[in-house]
Amino acid sequence: MLIAHEINKSFITFNHHSELLADLMKTQAELLLEEYKKVRNIDLSLDQFTYILNLYPSLIVCMCDGVLDKEEWDGVLRLAKGLALEYGDGLNDEEMERLEQSFRTEFRYLLDNIEKWQKKFLNTLRNNIQDSRSDKEFVMESMYLFANAADGISEVEQETIQMLTERLALEH
Repeated sequence: MLIAHEINKSFITFNHHSELLADLMKTQAELLLEEYKKVRNIDLSLDQFTYILNLYPSLIVCMCDGVLDKEEWDGVLRLAKGLALEYGDGLNDEEMERLEQSFRTEFRYLLDNIEKWQKKFLNTLRNNIQDSRSDKEFVMESMYLFANAADGISEVEQETIQMLTERLALEH
């Protein structure tokens, strides 16, 4: 009986350590996605979330002057449509519209809650793109595209892009 109890105790300890190890093996993006899903209750794949993560600095640039211009919002809407097309293979029109709407909703949420997620998203993004020149270029180009959406790049947008470039260790 004592041996069975010790084996059971060891098994429980092993399972606990296995769960901890599994959590340690998850990427920073996977852990952030889990946290985000708890708050947002949305069904996003890691690939979809990573795309949103890569676009997050562009959302910061959109909001850096405190106003989301119509042209910037139109860019966000086009982005949501593009993501739905990218991830909507095999979906019917109604499902495709729901997917596009879910991307729009998440972009709107993130625009409205920049401060809440900024540190976590930027830390995760920096870690996620550190070894990928193409991802860094995508992040940089996206920021400039959004900044240029309404009447060129303002001084505050340029300063924000510069701050994000340094924060994310992007190459020019």
